[in-house]
Amino acid sequence: MEQDMELFHTSQEAISQINAHGRYGSFLFFSSHVYAMTAGSFKAYSIELDESECIGAGELFYHDDAAKLEGLVAELATRYGIDEDTAAALIDESKSIYGIESNVEPEDLGDASWDIQHATARAAALLGFRAVRVSDEQGASYMVEMLGREQDLKAI
Repeated sequence: MEQDMELFHTSQEAISQINAHGRYGSFLFFSSHVYAMTAGSFKAYSIELDESECIGAGELFYHDDAAKLEGLVAELATRYGIDEDTAAALIDESKSIYGIESNVEPEDLGDASWDIQHATARAAALLGFRAVRVSDEQGASYMVEMLGREQDLKAI
């Protein structure tokens, strides 16, 4: 039986509308606990997400429909000047952009790592999932598709 997870997002600004124009498109980062990435005041939100709507980054290429990810893998391989196996490893978090040879300049590695996290979220969406569990400095985080789902955010 699937169960709901309560996840939390914090923002410096109140969220009234989700668009697809930010660094992570229409995905927001959530955690299993309230956290603050800013020293100032922040707004905190919670959502309920069914576990069946989420896939772990490491599970993406084991999914029955993994062939749907070929275009995304090719896109990353071209973008970073790497082979497709390495691009897939970046998407599933088994490798890091910091630990491979690529065409990314050292000062741009942080931005590239964020773009790769967005690609991981896009991969989950291509497989029909609303969210993907990723690893970051907070431990396990969840990137959740929120476009048109502002009503799911509950201010806390």
